[in-house]
Amino acid sequence: MENELNRQNLPISQLKKSVYGTQLIILLIAILCIGFFLGFSQLKNELLAFNHLKTYIWGLVGGMTLVVFNILLNYTVPERFLDDGGFNKKFFTSLTIFEMTILCVLIALSEELFFRGFIQTKFGIVIASIIFAVVHFRYVKKPILLIIVLLESFFLGYLFMKTNNLVVVFITHFILDYVLGLYMKLSLESEEEK
Repeated sequence: MENELNRQNLPISQLKKSVYGTQLIILLIAILCIGFFLGFSQLKNELLAFNHLKTYIWGLVGGMTLVVFNILLNYTVPERFLDDGGFNKKFFTSLTIFEMTILCVLIALSEELFFRGFIQTKFGIVIASIIFAVVHFRYVKKPILLIIVLLESFFLGYLFMKTNNLVVVFITHFILDYVLGLYMKLSLESEEEK
């Protein structure tokens, strides 16, 4: 708990470095694990799927489904259950649109390569989803947020199983983070204008 409070009080520049650093480490681990345990030929075939319209449609529909799910939660679940201590709001509202775009691409790429591309491929959807939820450790003491992250991870895992395409889950994850990040940023800006 104290560690969480200390992280909340870090300057934004330090938070940004921490998030970028963490995502780069996950990306490096994902690349190494895929290279050593699965081989890059499978990954190469999946990445070539960028040229299929179905890939974009699946990714867009998946991302918008998760966005609508999160918006519905905001209207149906009391705010105290969805509060992450203000981290996401503080962090995403501090980013420029360009920074948010780059960061959301990095997050989606690193996490989907690692959790779907490696862990789910090697150990299955249940293990990948549980590890994904636990890695988002600031939610571990918040049961509702932990369940939400777990459900989102199972959804991403299901999309990956259904399409066998990492690009689909990358697009879905990117849309989820980017649209919700923009929503937080634009909501704060409109509140400040009032």
